[in-house]
Amino acid sequence: MNARWIALVLLAAAPFVGNPKSRAQSNVAKHARALVAGLDYEEARGELASADPEDATVAIERARLAIYELDCDGAVAILGRPELQKSNAGEELADIARGCQRVTAALAVDADSQREIEVRWQDEHDRVLAPLLFDTVASARDMLTRDLGVDWPRPTRIVVVRDLLSLSAMTGLPYKSAQTTGTVAVAKWGRVTLLSPRASRHGYSWRDTVAHELSHLAVTRASRDRAPLWLQEGVAKREEVRWRAPGPFDDNPPADAIVEHGRQRGLSFPLDKLGPSIAMLPSADAATVAFAEVASFVRFYVQTQGDQALSKLLAELKDGKETDDALVAASGVNLKAWDTKWRAHLALEPRGPGPTLLGLDPERHETEKWVELRDRSRLAELLLVRGHANEALAELDRLDARIARLDADPSARWLRGRALEEAGRRKEAEPLIADPSRLTSSFGPWWALRGRWERVGGDELAAGQSFGEAVAVDPFNVEAACEGAERSAVPKDADKVPLCDAAREATADPPFDDE
Repeated sequence: MNARWIALVLLAAAPFVGNPKSRAQSNVAKHARALVAGLDYEEARGELASADPEDATVAIERARLAIYELDCDGAVAILGRPELQKSNAGEELADIARGCQRVTAALAVDADSQREIEVRWQDEHDRVLAPLLFDTVASARDMLTRDLGVDWPRPTRIVVVRDLLSLSAMTGLPYKSAQTTGTVAVAKWGRVTLLSPRASRHGYSWRDTVAHELSHLAVTRASRDRAPLWLQEGVAKREEVRWRAPGPFDDNPPADAIVEHGRQRGLSFPLDKLGPSIAMLPSADAATVAFAEVASFVRFYVQTQGDQALSKLLAELKDGKETDDALVAASGVNLKAWDTKWRAHLALEPRGPGPTLLGLDPERHETEKWVELRDRSRLAELLLVRGHANEALAELDRLDARIARLDADPSARWLRGRALEEAGRRKEAEPLIADPSRLTSSFGPWWALRGRWERVGGDELAAGQSFGEAVAVDPFNVEAACEGAERSAVPKDADKVPLCDAAREATADPPFDDE
């Protein structure tokens, strides 16, 4: 081979050979990124401390670590270098860092130093939730350690934001996706970013949501961020209710039934084809079915393999195995075989409740009927607020119960119960708050009504449990927080009075949502 060809071969090979020093820095950066992904911040910091800060790959990982530790200003400063902004990784991180910087500017901070929990609040009105939030995080964290064998970097960080725009800016989740799927929290960048319950007119199950998102951090930690989406979400759905005593809505409607009805409507997703995030699926119904699928599958996997099945699988993933290899090592068969077993199991299960309980009812799209339901219910509520209970009942009586499914709708049960109470016909209303298992979902005002009537009946223990359920769903509802319908009501426990005051203040101002 002549000299000219030798020179060309060497020139072509040069990019693959690389500068030894640059290659060494790249290896350090890669290792640091894996450590950060597994939430091993101290080890990552030590790895980066001995690296060249001018190296682009190292600088990007220093910025990543800063974002994970909520040092958004530091991340923005690092990523200000022009050469970093030209890379895909640098551009992505810079967007997150700037969004985080905007949202976290001058945030109020509460810390539970004993349990090593840190919460930052975009709106100080939400700070009254701190005691409940601290208790939720501590209980969920302990549960996840037991179930998944995971330890935790400290402190555990939570950021409570006021709206979906802030949630998007803090996490990188597209705003439109958050709107479409109803996303209220994201576990990413080493923390949980939670939408304030005040952002929704009647709140949401925010305490279970915190446990759900902490489960994502636990899976990330236990697998060094190598768990596939179906495993991440399936574990989170399983674990979101295990931090507390069982409740009437924990599997209502059953996940298996949702999977079946989703299949009937063409909403079925292969476990390994869910995309980058369930929050980015095209509709709320699609997200509902996808969550049900992964929850059903993970439950079947644990029932078949035993209580340590998940911790074994996560450990195999952390060791660097691909998903199929990890499944084979942990259970003996791969994902395809498990999928076949699971679907055969579903086929043998008895048919669950109809789609009217699932948010997949075709009638929901019959606009005229649902507009009538919405409008008459709202009119009845306004009449009730103004002291016209009998007129409110008259409006409710005009609704077509067959179409409205009022018997299972907790908001409709609450509204009729309150109207009957105000009309002096409480005895007629007692069946409306008798059995929570008959409802389609949890609803804070319904639980508050139940709690008040249990207290009147002398059952203080049951009343306390009902008020606890009410606040876990809708903490800024006055009936729930103040434990009474009258204007002067205050909770019996003095520690709960600040939340009551905050609920009254929130009621005076319209909720801040994105619609």
